[in-house]
Amino acid sequence: MKILGLVLILFPALALSSEAECLASIMHSEASGESLEGLISVAQASINRSRATKRLICSIRGVTRKKPPFSIAQHYTALAQSILDGGVSIVGRADSWERALRPRYAGKITRRIGKHTFYVMKGLR
Repeated sequence: MKILGLVLILFPALALSSEAECLASIMHSEASGESLEGLISVAQASINRSRATKRLICSIRGVTRKKPPFSIAQHYTALAQSILDGGVSIVGRADSWERALRPRYAGKITRRIGKHTFYVMKGLR
């Protein structure tokens, strides 16, 4: 773990790039059929989960990661990086989401965007 921290200090651009790629794969897997607002919402909830659990985005649990096809990978990674650089969240403190007809969420709902219900998961913080 100390080595990872040293790498992040010495090569912050490399760390951001890796985190952006992980976030891009989460966005593609979890919200590829959604609008731009839906993609951004899933990304922001993932960032919130990362902060709440004190894990890197590449290490958060409970999400699917599937790399975007090569033809759109740069688009997803650039979008992910811009979301990481931004500060305003459209999902508030939400750190989780459901995309089911009857979601089994356990927490306070913050927003519904597209087919996703965003909420703050009980016990995660």
